[in-house]
Amino acid sequence: MEEYFLKSKNDKSDRSAEIEEKLKFYGVCILGSGVFYVTGVKMPDHSTLWGQGNATRVILSPEVSDGAAIQIGSFCTVRNLCLAGAEEEFSERPAEIGTRTGLLFMGTARHSGDRGPQNAIVESCYIHSFTGGGLKCLDTGYHVRSSMTASNCHITRCGVGIYIPHFSEFHQFTNMHCTHNRYGCINNGGNNMFVNCDFSGNTLGFLIDNSDGMAKNNSHGSAIGCTFHHSDDNKGIGIKIVNARSGYVFSGCQIGFSNIVLDNSARIQFTGMNILRFVKIEIHGGSTMMTSCFFGAPESVNAIKLSGGAKFRWNDCIDSNGNDCITVEEQK
Repeated sequence: MEEYFLKSKNDKSDRSAEIEEKLKFYGVCILGSGVFYVTGVKMPDHSTLWGQGNATRVILSPEVSDGAAIQIGSFCTVRNLCLAGAEEEFSERPAEIGTRTGLLFMGTARHSGDRGPQNAIVESCYIHSFTGGGLKCLDTGYHVRSSMTASNCHITRCGVGIYIPHFSEFHQFTNMHCTHNRYGCINNGGNNMFVNCDFSGNTLGFLIDNSDGMAKNNSHGSAIGCTFHHSDDNKGIGIKIVNARSGYVFSGCQIGFSNIVLDNSARIQFTGMNILRFVKIEIHGGSTMMTSCFFGAPESVNAIKLSGGAKFRWNDCIDSNGNDCITVEEQK
């Protein structure tokens, strides 16, 4: 194993070239415990980067103002390491989205026939203190195989936990814990699935935003068994969807001490959702359906506000007293 094992020097020298050399020659690089400073590792296709859990710290050098610690290629795997944007974890979440990224899965797709890098895997990583995305997917296109599978990661103190600006699809995220970021997730690509993920404690939990029209094949994915609690110190937004035209499904999710805002978005569905205390729901235009949802407090039912000709329907929903939810009047 020694030929593809890399030891830490526990200094601030740039280890990017050494890591890339082992990845190119052996197809794998196993990092030992300790600290590894990088200015940007570009993984060759079909390669694997493996650490020793949180005992391995890969830190993006402070001199890099715009870039990624690790850029992932086709059929690449990153697992079992700590990826940091600063020597010490940020004490506060970034005030805005910056340009320093943890893991980057990026293509050059511009049209539906284009294909980006294919089938990447990210597992069991702790990612923190990046002003941009902790995990970012960009311009990988519509193709089914241009996808990432990410699981069992904790992303915190970043500009965005999971960042998909646009045109990046068919990704699957499972057991992702994105907390105390500026945004837990920005998901502006279609067909992206989130299962058993936590987007609690962020300034804004989960955002789909096609207000600029760039995310033309936006939404039409699912969040299943996910949590959206305690946004912005219990007064913020847990779920916000703007100008999504292709629908989105939230099934078996939990939200509390966070609000829901839907703006001009079509075919938004909430099914089997537990809507707890201190949740206000604002629906401006578009079409929304709630089915078999449970409202944990009467004030949550009373806090649903409709405007802009919103089309809203609910079926088999009950409040905390076991009463059926009947109608909601549009706010003039």
